[in-house]
Amino acid sequence: MGLFLIITGVVLMYRVETIIKRPQYNLKIPIEEFLDDITQWVRIMYPTRRKSPRVVVSTLESDNAGEYDYHHNEITIYLKNNPTIEILVDTQIHESIHHVWTDTKQKQLQFEKQLEEYGYWDHPSEIL
Repeated sequence: MGLFLIITGVVLMYRVETIIKRPQYNLKIPIEEFLDDITQWVRIMYPTRRKSPRVVVSTLESDNAGEYDYHHNEITIYLKNNPTIEILVDTQIHESIHHVWTDTKQKQLQFEKQLEEYGYWDHPSEIL
C-alpha cells in the first residue's frame, strides 16, 4: 500500500510539474487547431501540391522551438521553447514555410547539403 502511494505521489508531482511548465496562451480553441489554422493560412499564401503536414505539440525538452520533418511531413512544436503567443505564431509560420519550400525530395537534399555547408544560422533558408 505504501509503495502504491509513493508511486501515485511521484506521478502526480510529474503531471503537476508538466502542467506548470506548459505555457498558457488563453486560446478559445485547442492549440493543435490553432497551429493547423496557421499552417493552412501559409499554404493559401504559398500554395504547394504536398499534403498538409501533421502538427504535433510536444512538451519534451529540445534545443529547438520547432522543427519540420520532410520525410514524415510533420511539424513538431516544442511548447517549452515558445513562451509567448507571438513566439508560438512565429515558430509555426517558420516551420510551415519549410513545409512549403521543401516540397520535393530534391529540395530536401539541397537543404541538407546546404546545412552541412553553411550550418544552421548561416543556412540560406533559415536566414530567409
